[in-house]
Amino acid sequence: MIDFWLIRHGETEENAAGICQGQTPGTLSTIGKQQAQAVGEVLKDETFDLFYSSDLKRTMESMLAITCHHNNQEIIPEPLLRERYLAGWQGQPFPKNWDMKTLPEGAETAEDLIHRAKEFLKLITTHHHGKKIAAMSHGGLIRAFWTVLHNYDVDTYHQWESPKNTSISRFKLMPDGTVEVIFINQADHISFVQLNSSNNSQWQL
Repeated sequence: MIDFWLIRHGETEENAAGICQGQTPGTLSTIGKQQAQAVGEVLKDETFDLFYSSDLKRTMESMLAITCHHNNQEIIPEPLLRERYLAGWQGQPFPKNWDMKTLPEGAETAEDLIHRAKEFLKLITTHHHGKKIAAMSHGGLIRAFWTVLHNYDVDTYHQWESPKNTSISRFKLMPDGTVEVIFINQADHISFVQLNSSNNSQWQL
């Protein structure tokens, strides 16, 4: 069995400004740093065997707020965990009235994301049986993980609520291929951050 914890990165300046990031690095906002600190506090007493992260800046830096409570354990950068590639939209404001079914030419499809999620799950189930794993990823790919781990049809991808910044989802991956869903999109820890967003964070990247 694998105890799999899936986490979204903290809010970025681009998130707040309505800029499409895709596979650009992204810059954590002040609130995003506070959110990352909060999820680090929530998870500080958990004992993880491995820490994976998308290799993009915003996820790697969010994961640092967790591993600082775990003897600065190595973060394994993994391109499979990257956000959806969004071609010509990346770095630009999202078009008005855009939706996930109407994307620019060359962008990754929901099927592409589901394939990447499956490849990552294959990687950890092949190499890390019996381990407790934390993985930091992005809203687009987390929807793909939710779809795969619930064994839902690809069309379900577009029906999920957006994963909250630094939300946690937890699954138990059984040796027979079945999945126990413990919870998804849990983000109670960010309520305090949102209520106190005017305060200056003392945590620095």
